[in-house]
Amino acid sequence: MIKFATVGAGWIVDSFLKGAKENAPDFVHSAVYSFSDAEGQAFGAKHGITRIYNDLDALGESDIDAVYIANPNAFHYPTAKTLLEHGKNVICEKTSVITSEQLKKLYEIADEKGVIFMEAMKGLYLPEIHQLTEAFSKLGEIHMAKFDFCRYSSKMPALKAGEFPNIFNPAMAAGGLMDMGIYLVYPALYWFGTPSKILADVSMMSTGADACGTVLFHCPAKQEDGVFKNIHVSISYGKTSTSRHDNLIMGDLGVLHIDTMECFDNSYIEYVDGTKEVVTKRDTSFSNMGGEALQFYKFITDKEGTKERYEQSKKLTTEVIATMEKIREQAGIVFPEHVYSL
Repeated sequence: MIKFATVGAGWIVDSFLKGAKENAPDFVHSAVYSFSDAEGQAFGAKHGITRIYNDLDALGESDIDAVYIANPNAFHYPTAKTLLEHGKNVICEKTSVITSEQLKKLYEIADEKGVIFMEAMKGLYLPEIHQLTEAFSKLGEIHMAKFDFCRYSSKMPALKAGEFPNIFNPAMAAGGLMDMGIYLVYPALYWFGTPSKILADVSMMSTGADACGTVLFHCPAKQEDGVFKNIHVSISYGKTSTSRHDNLIMGDLGVLHIDTMECFDNSYIEYVDGTKEVVTKRDTSFSNMGGEALQFYKFITDKEGTKERYEQSKKLTTEVIATMEKIREQAGIVFPEHVYSL
C-alpha cells in the first residue's frame, strides 16, 4: 500500500482521487494539506480524512509516501521541492514549474532521494493516445496538425464581478497558456518532436494574464521512416470562450479528427475517398485522471519495470517546459520575479 496526501482543495483534486480509487486501489488517500486549516478540515471531512496538515515540513516528516500537488502554479515549485527534500514521491499538476532550471532541480533532488517527481498530464496516460499514434500510419505523409483548446473559465463570472481569481493572476503564474495551452504543447512534442521554430502571440487581459493565444511550431521529422517531416503545427488556446473546434492531423491519405485534446475522447479518420474509420471512443464513465494516478503508482513501486518509461516521461516534460518558456518569451508573457526563484 502507498499512502498519499493531497495539496489543494479544488475540483481537480476530487477528480484525481476518483481516478486513483478506480485504477490504483493500493494507492490510498491518507492525509490532506492546505494553507487554510478550515479549508483542509472541510476537504478532509468530505473525503473521510482526519489527518490534516497546514505545516508542509510536518507533512514531509510524516509516514506519508507520496503527495499529489494541486495548489496554484506559483506554489508548485517550492511545495514540490520541500516534499522531495523530505523524501516524498511527488506528482504535481501542470504546469508544474515555471522554468527549466526549476524542473532540473526537482529531478536532481528526486534522484538523490530515490523518489519520483512527475508532472500530471492526464491525456498522456490514457490508452487513447497510443491508439491515435498507431493510426498515424494510415494517414500517409503527415504535413500539418491543428490543435485547439478554448474553454470558458468557471472563474469568469467572479472576474466580471470584480474579484481576482488565481487563474487570471500573473502573480500565481497563471493564464491561458499555463492552464490550457500546455494540453496542446504536450501532444505536439510527444508526436512530432521538439520544434525548431516557434512563433507565438497572445491577447492579454486587464489583469496582466494571457486570455488566449496562438502558437505555430515547425517540427522536424520524428521517425526515421520519413512519415513525419517538416510538420507545421498550429495551436490555439483560450479561457474566455469555448470554441469546440475539431483537432486535425493531416496526411496525404487521410485526416485524423480528434474531438478534444484534453483526453482524446473520440476520434476518426476521414480518407481522401470520403470513407471514415473510428479510431477511439473513450468510456467517459471512468475518470480521465485514473491513468496518471496508476502510472505514478507504478513509477513508485516500479511495477512492470517502469524505469525506462519514467526516463521517457522526464525527457518529454523537460522538452515541454523549455518550449513553454520559449512561447512565453515570444509572446511577452511575464510573471513577477519571485515565481522564477530556485
